[in-house]
Amino acid sequence: MVLTRRTFVGSAAAPFALRAAKQPPNLLLILTDQQSHSALSCAGNPWLKTPAMDSLAASGVRFAETICPYPVCSPSRSSVFTSRMPHETGVRVNQQAIVAGMPTMGEIFRGAGYQTVYGGKWHLPKSFDGMTAFDKLIGGSSQGGDMDGPLASTCAQWLRSTPKDPFLMVASFMNPHDICEWIRQHPGTHDYPEIDRYPPVPGNMAVDPGEPEFIRYHRTAGYDAMSRGVGIAAEWRRDDVRKYLHDYYRLVEDVDRQMGVLLAALRETRLDQNTIVIFASDHGEGMGAHRWVQKASFYEESVRVPLILSGPGITRRAAVERHSLASLIDILPTFCDYAGIAVPKDVRGASLRPALDGRPLSRKFAVSELRYGDEKREGRMLRTARHKYVVFNGGARPEQLFDLSVDPGETQNLARDQAAEPILRQHRDLLRGWIAETRDDIALPITDNA
Repeated sequence: MVLTRRTFVGSAAAPFALRAAKQPPNLLLILTDQQSHSALSCAGNPWLKTPAMDSLAASGVRFAETICPYPVCSPSRSSVFTSRMPHETGVRVNQQAIVAGMPTMGEIFRGAGYQTVYGGKWHLPKSFDGMTAFDKLIGGSSQGGDMDGPLASTCAQWLRSTPKDPFLMVASFMNPHDICEWIRQHPGTHDYPEIDRYPPVPGNMAVDPGEPEFIRYHRTAGYDAMSRGVGIAAEWRRDDVRKYLHDYYRLVEDVDRQMGVLLAALRETRLDQNTIVIFASDHGEGMGAHRWVQKASFYEESVRVPLILSGPGITRRAAVERHSLASLIDILPTFCDYAGIAVPKDVRGASLRPALDGRPLSRKFAVSELRYGDEKREGRMLRTARHKYVVFNGGARPEQLFDLSVDPGETQNLARDQAAEPILRQHRDLLRGWIAETRDDIALPITDNA
């Protein structure tokens, strides 16, 4: 297939053009669903084995500090494919569509002459053609984990068809998202004869009695599918948590095996020699920390995700980038950078390429958003290199501040500590500036006298 390359003129509806005359790289984006940043063996986790993910880390760079823009599926994915925040994409909760006219990844790369194909979970209520500009390989809006095997084999088969043009492939796996159904099926306590070989409970399992009111609201069973899981887990014994972690890791291993099928095809066809691979997850999983399971939380387990880049031109190998604060909104600009494509104006992300070359990113903070049902219960999180600031737009005790350098488990809320007042003010100011810059419509109830 030969696609006409047209000129990028900067408008939302305009096509995009390759700046370089040389053959651009192929691009492969691999997504898992609901995988926390620590749920892979190359991150030092001894309770699971992820050889496919580890192989990407061994040949490239793993970003250890990566934040998702929203710890729920559809809003986070809308940001991945636009490099804009959910309040800009219009996807505030699941099953909402990206606003019309906002350039998306498929449109950008197809307009620049790329063959764009998509397989797996989509989770945005738009077809695979039209605005999204992807050819559908397999999958759809929301299928169970049994989709992952067919997805891997279909994508592998497509790679073996030897595509002639530069291509952008998205392989969007379902798991370990099936942990949601697992949780809903385990409301009671159980006896586990093999408990000794299960992972230990997290050290930060206790719930802060001074937690923000809106977080405690979401813990109430019966609110929706997500909070039902949190409510169920609240009744678990410690052994139930250990069983949950064990089975969650098995789901991660399952999806890793399917990733291995895809990566094997990439190597066998020698397409790996000209393909930039980005692996990430749309959001994390609660992991039982703070007695939280599933997603929809600003705690690290839910909002921090794996991100690995590998491919030609990435000179750092088996590197762990700990000095750069990354976000999933950086995926689109990074692909554009390697392809030589101009990014649309007003994107919020930045290319990760400097860090891949050994120069830490200059980003001072990353932001995430979250809504519990509607705009009445909404929050923002601002993460700097050392601290995390959380604030909700109402309710009692709306603020949290954690010093992650000494409290990685987020057990000491410094928003109540007078000695931390200067840090609290600094992070309030940073968030206010971001809200103004991005024209965020959230109204925060706090002042510096709060």
